[in-house]
Amino acid sequence: MKKLLGLLLITVIGFSAQAQEKEKTEVKATTTPAQKVHNTFSKHKHHKGYKVKHKYANGSKHIKKVDERTGEVKRKHKPA
Repeated sequence: MKKLLGLLLITVIGFSAQAQEKEKTEVKATTTPAQKVHNTFSKHKHHKGYKVKHKYANGSKHIKKVDERTGEVKRKHKPA
């Protein structure tokens, strides 16, 4: 009986560990090497930051865009 209970406990812990791994964070630069060269010689700077996307286990999403030149941060939260 103890072995069966132990096996059941290990199985439940394994499934709960898998369920918690659904949160995911993605970081993406918003510039390509060619755009970085363009920004150094141009008066009009474009594509100058990075974007962070975080997906939560309940299905909601948090998006943050950061402008490296001005330090401006734009945040969006999309509920599930």
